[in-house]
Amino acid sequence: MLEVFFYSFLITILFTPFGVIFTGHGDNSILVYSKQLLFGLFVLSFIAVFLNFFFPLGKVLNSVSIPISIFILIYFRKNFLNLKFIKFCILSSFIITLLILESEVYRPDAGLYHLPYIGILNSEKIIAGITNLHSRYGHISIIQYLSAYSQNMLFDTNGIVFPAALIASSVIINFVYQIYKYNIKQHFNFHFFFLLFVSIYIFYKMNRYSEYGNDAPAHFLVFFLISELILYKNKSSISDIANNLALCLFIVLNKVMLVVIGLTSLLIISKKKILSLLKNIKFVFVVLFFIVYILKNIISTGCILYPLKFTCYNNLSWVTISEIKEISAAGEAWSKGI
Repeated sequence: MLEVFFYSFLITILFTPFGVIFTGHGDNSILVYSKQLLFGLFVLSFIAVFLNFFFPLGKVLNSVSIPISIFILIYFRKNFLNLKFIKFCILSSFIITLLILESEVYRPDAGLYHLPYIGILNSEKIIAGITNLHSRYGHISIIQYLSAYSQNMLFDTNGIVFPAALIASSVIINFVYQIYKYNIKQHFNFHFFFLLFVSIYIFYKMNRYSEYGNDAPAHFLVFFLISELILYKNKSSISDIANNLALCLFIVLNKVMLVVIGLTSLLIISKKKILSLLKNIKFVFVVLFFIVYILKNIISTGCILYPLKFTCYNNLSWVTISEIKEISAAGEAWSKGI
């Protein structure tokens, strides 16, 4: 138990600083730290995907993020070297430890393609047409890249266990902290009840870490995005909109079937803010991440969205449209329970 808590504490400290890009570094509060951890995971996911174009995500390469994180901690020491940040790390570690220790052995998807793909990422750079080895490698989530990147010289193979738990802990802390603040102020608005009922749902239905797979992280992110949209409503700044678009992309890359959420989010952006958004560095980062991930999909599967045949390129040597049609039909039959 102490070992799991220690690793959880370390990984929270080292991954949170990367979120400064999206949240800034002015406010020292548990609420901000929870967001920084979430966006830090988003940034690290981009780094993992980008690096894998050129290198395997081996332990030595992945360990480069450790001194970078320490540099950020020292550079923004007023933001991170304080008691509130330590409290946040302890809270996050406690939640992660509970999730991991209470998990069970039932992990069918992990053994079928999650863990094998993480092994491939750790030993090989991007492989063209990897879906020819197994069609399930085309359904990979960004969480597998984050898991592969979390395996370094400090955490060793233990690192692959933490990413989904980090997403869960950041959202849980964010929600519980806001509920606590609302309760102190006796301010019971719609946002309070949303947080309350979603938190009850999380504690009741999402407490088995062994069943998280790729679905649970995406749902945690959806809950968090809805919370942010309710909280800010029409008061969202350009920076807030860029952050929400980053969350939308993070959701879609975890679970492609939730792409409708990403498309819907674009509709709520006013025309007046679009031009300003194009000049925002965070928005540019989100677009760059999206382009890199699409390129990764095309190289790995021959499709923009595998196995949707109308997004596939038949002129690529590793693409067989007839096989993709069969896989698409089989997936549709499976999802409908036929």
